[in-house]
Amino acid sequence: MTGPDSNERFHDFYAARFRDVSGFVRRRVSPSDASDVIAQTFTVAWRRFEHIPPPPEDRLWLFGVARRTIAEQRRARFRRFQLHQRLFEQVRPASFHADADPLLARVEIAMARLRPKDREVLRLVLWDDLTHAEAATILGCTPNAAELRFRRAQARVRNALATTSAPIDIPAVPASEWTTHP
Repeated sequence: MTGPDSNERFHDFYAARFRDVSGFVRRRVSPSDASDVIAQTFTVAWRRFEHIPPPPEDRLWLFGVARRTIAEQRRARFRRFQLHQRLFEQVRPASFHADADPLLARVEIAMARLRPKDREVLRLVLWDDLTHAEAATILGCTPNAAELRFRRAQARVRNALATTSAPIDIPAVPASEWTTHP
């Protein structure tokens, strides 16, 4: 696609479909990710402009591109998350080894009994000092889901630790930090 006429046609196309694509994307991703997904969607549209079906199918075509872009973004985020986990496991400081501290051994056993998603939300909030909203972004879920997962996981660890020898205190998140919305 080259030339002033093509640029003008794409500009008109963009202006006509931006609101639809923006709404579609913003209902599916976090506000911080929406602009990138929209930009990538229209970048694909620019490259493939001559192959876009005529209206009204053009709208559905754009939704398909946006959907695939969102899926790829989530896969990339998950791959980064997995890499982070592998690196974390490889470079854990000696203080994280259960042999060094019996209390840590109990915590690690309790953590190992959790589902991976529950374990990760605890690590993100308590160890990496992230908010529930930040953890939700990494986990690919809503802030409310991350907060609920965190609270349930925290309760499971407390219960597991309470059933083993001497109880220990797992810090509770202050009520002032419960709110996950800005």
